[in-house]
Amino acid sequence: MQKLWVIDMEYFHYELHSETLCIGERIKKGTFRPTIETIPYTQISGALKAYFGRQEVHAVGSIVEYESKDYFTYSPRNRITNVSKIPITTEYLINVRGNVYILKNKETEDFPDEIEIKLGAMRTKGFGYTILRKKGLVEVRNGQLDFGKLNTRIPIEHLDKFLIKPVKPQYGYLIKPLSLSKAVYVLSLFEGSEVYAPGFLIEKRW
Repeated sequence: MQKLWVIDMEYFHYELHSETLCIGERIKKGTFRPTIETIPYTQISGALKAYFGRQEVHAVGSIVEYESKDYFTYSPRNRITNVSKIPITTEYLINVRGNVYILKNKETEDFPDEIEIKLGAMRTKGFGYTILRKKGLVEVRNGQLDFGKLNTRIPIEHLDKFLIKPVKPQYGYLIKPLSLSKAVYVLSLFEGSEVYAPGFLIEKRW
């Protein structure tokens, strides 16, 4: 049997709670913006980097359940003319519970047991207030990879940090911020990809 990985890694497991969460798809010129139902690497890692002011933070997440979906409609204004544009309707999730896994390293080993962050889109309108509560430490040892469908989105350049080996990938693009005003799209592995990975990154069949 082929040996997949010979490596040991450790991850902090946090449980996520958010009253209203919107992680929107980017649709150019669209007036309806749906939310995805997972927590991409770029969203959760970016929020934690901003909160702690550290760079080597690598995290992924997935949504376990939510109560319902709802919709918020607003009219953005042109900054120059102060005239309202066409109304946009944004989808969001209510009473969200999920899991977040943070790679343990020198920059994350002192993270507190409880973290309060703003996550996702529409943060200026009160969405995305999120609490992370530490549940423990997960160790992934040699040979402890499962086969199944990926439950998150993660850039290809960071697959090794979570021991992910694609088998039947489904690709897409995530936005990677370079500064406060610049960002690039990076090739990423999306949920539903068939992979070998730690069990917490595999979709569960209930």
